[in-house]
Amino acid sequence: MEFLDDFSTRWLQAWNSHSTEQVLNLLHPDITWDDRVFWPDVIHGIDGMPAYVDKIWEAMPDVAFDEIERFSSADHSRGIVLFRQYGHGPAKLNPEAAYDSHGCDIFLAFADAKLLNYKAAYDISDMLIQLGALPERGNKLGGAYLMSLRGRS
Repeated sequence: MEFLDDFSTRWLQAWNSHSTEQVLNLLHPDITWDDRVFWPDVIHGIDGMPAYVDKIWEAMPDVAFDEIERFSSADHSRGIVLFRQYGHGPAKLNPEAAYDSHGCDIFLAFADAKLLNYKAAYDISDMLIQLGALPERGNKLGGAYLMSLRGRS
């Protein structure tokens, strides 16, 4: 548990630093990174990560993360950090608009004290609604809301 607690603390510090290098230093060279909420594909290997992290800073220039809670598997080999993320969107949207939402960083595997397998879970639709980039959901169910964005019922 000590490693996972220490890693989780360093993880949030790295992301809040807005330093791509600090984030990359926590990742194993053979990282599998699954944040298809934001990125089009699963990233395999550290070489694909700088473009992703830099795009995060571009899309959310002042993003900040606060830990809400940590969870770990019984053997402490996997964990989840439940977080609050908040800030402003990119300048091309309304620079005055802000978002405030929750998500999870899911640590699926570690190797050599570095993160080997990661999965993201958060609601980008709600963030974009808060930024004024998507219409309000109203009473539409999940899939129906997404289909309505394409003009389908």
